[in-house]
Amino acid sequence: MTPAERIAEALLGRRHVLLLNHVSPDGDCLGSTLALARTLWGRGQEATVGSADGVPGTYRFLPGIDRIRQELPDDATYDAVVFMECSTPDRAGALAARAAGIPLWVNIDHHLSNAGYGNIIYYDATAAAVAELVHPIVQALAAPPDLGTATCLLTALVTDTGSFRYAAVTARTLTIAADLVAQGASPAEVYAQVYENRPATTLRLLGMALSRLQVSADGRVAWTVVTQQMLQESGATMEESEGIVGTLREMAGVDVAALFKEEADGVRVSLRARGAVRAHVVAEALGGGGHAAAAGFTGRGPLDDVIRQTLEVVRRELGAAAAS
Repeated sequence: MTPAERIAEALLGRRHVLLLNHVSPDGDCLGSTLALARTLWGRGQEATVGSADGVPGTYRFLPGIDRIRQELPDDATYDAVVFMECSTPDRAGALAARAAGIPLWVNIDHHLSNAGYGNIIYYDATAAAVAELVHPIVQALAAPPDLGTATCLLTALVTDTGSFRYAAVTARTLTIAADLVAQGASPAEVYAQVYENRPATTLRLLGMALSRLQVSADGRVAWTVVTQQMLQESGATMEESEGIVGTLREMAGVDVAALFKEEADGVRVSLRARGAVRAHVVAEALGGGGHAAAAGFTGRGPLDDVIRQTLEVVRRELGAAAAS
C-alpha cells in the first residue's frame, strides 16, 4: 500500500478531519489543503481547514476558500489532523495547539527540513510541490477530481513551480498537470488570477521595495525590505509583498535573494536561492526551514540586526556551495 493509499484509508473512517496550513500560506499549501478538504466534503465527511494567518487576497478565487478558518471554535473536536507542508507542527502557528489530543496525526510535506513527526508520514523532498503528494490521495478517495478540486491542485502546481520553470519540475509534475487540465482546470485562468490580477497598491509597494534594493559587492546576493511605513505610504498590505523576493532572484548573477518584512511578531524573512546554494540551510540556521530553492524564518530583534545576521549565514552557505 502506498503512502497516499494509507492516508486515504485512514481518513475514510474519520468523522471530522482538521487540515492545517502553515503560517503565511502560499498557493501550494492552500490549493493542496483545499483539494483534500473538498474531496472529503464531497464524500459527506466533516473537514475544517485552519490557517492561522488567514488567506492572501491573491488566492480568494480558489473554490472553497471562504470555508477556511483563521480561528477554530473552542468546543470543536476532531479525530484526525493533517499538517500540510509543516516541517514541524509549530509551523501551523497559533492553531498548532489545537492538534493536541487528536488521535491521528498525518504529516504531508516535501520540505527538506521535515522533522518526521506524526502517525502517518507522506514525505518526498523530490516533489516539485506538495500537490504532487495530495493528488494521488484525492484519486484514492474519489477519482477523478472535480473541476474545483482540479483548479485548486493546478494552482498549487503553477505557483510552487514558478509556472513549471523551476529545476524541481519532473515528468511526474507535468503528468499530474495534464490530468488536471483534462478535468477542466485552466492554466491560463490560474495564471491570470495569480499573476495578472494585482491592484495598484501592490505595484507601488514593489516599486518602493526595488528602490531600496541592495546588492553585495560580488553581485551574488540581493536583498530589500518591506517596512510598516512602506505599507502605509503605498496603501498595501503585507500579503501584497509576495513575489518581491522572486523578482530579486531574476537578476543576473544573483544566487541568493532575501526579503525582510517588518511584522508585529518580528522580521519575517523570505529566501530564494539557485544553483548549489541551499536556502533551507540558511533558514534552518536561523530557526526556520523550507526547500533548497525557497525557505524562510522569523528573525527577532531590530531589522538591521536581522539583516546582518542573515547575510553572515548567507555568506557561509555561499562558501560551502563553492567548496562542494
